Amino acid sequence: MRTAPRTVLFLSLSLAASFSAQADGCDERSYELLLAAYPGSTSETGDNGELLRTPGAPTRWIKLGDVACKVWPASPDKTLLAVRLRHEAADGDVDVADLEVLVGDSNRPRILQRYRENEALTSDAMRISSVTLDTARYRLNDSVTAFGVRVAYSGSSRVNPYASTVLNLYAADEGKLRPVLRKLEVALDRGEWDGSCAGEFETAKRTVAIDAKRDHGYAGLLVASAGQSSRAVADGKDCSEKTVAKNKSSVRLAFDGREYVVPKSLRGL
Repeated sequence: MRTAPRTVLFLSLSLAASFSAQADGCDERSYELLLAAYPGSTSETGDNGELLRTPGAPTRWIKLGDVACKVWPASPDKTLLAVRLRHEAADGDVDVADLEVLVGDSNRPRILQRYRENEALTSDAMRISSVTLDTARYRLNDSVTAFGVRVAYSGSSRVNPYASTVLNLYAADEGKLRPVLRKLEVALDRGEWDGSCAGEFETAKRTVAIDAKRDHGYAGLLVASAGQSSRAVADGKDCSEKTVAKNKSSVRLAFDGREYVVPKSLRGL
């Protein structure tokens, strides 16, 4: 079977043998932080690894291999976790999960701040490949530094390949953790082809930098985009791909007093 004349990159989260081995920059305290966040949780063994079952109603399940964990370089006394609270223990045709972002104490098992969004993560035709933490130094003002959570999606269609990653930023201001940037698409890779050769493809990558100018007390975000479109054409037994267009652009996202305003053209799933 011939494959596409290009490689579509799909981000995936590798499940580790144990949670402490999977956690990036975290030690055994990360499991203790989960128990502190969800007291009374019980351990279960599922088809896809170890689970925590939260008490009470509605019940949620945490696959330990899904949890993103990292000691925060901007504040090493804090440990960050991004937790998928699944509505079902087993994987199904449609998987729904709440997303909870936790700021924990790196020295003892206690939760300092948290933010939860119900039904934030849904895997259906577009499945969630990974949820990861972004600890680049997003310094919004002299006292507030944000961190990010990246959610990667991938499609299941062979002839319509699709992959996308969105970035959310969270900041603790006045003692409360809250989102200040939602669903900025920072990577896109999609196309349509005949399953043999001919097709059209599009890619885009975006980076985020901090602007010196401030709006409502927060620095603006400078989003630089670089992308290209290409076309694959069959020539006898050969298949060639040519770049049709390349483009670069830059957009400044202003803070409106509550969050950064993301134009529709830059907003992902």
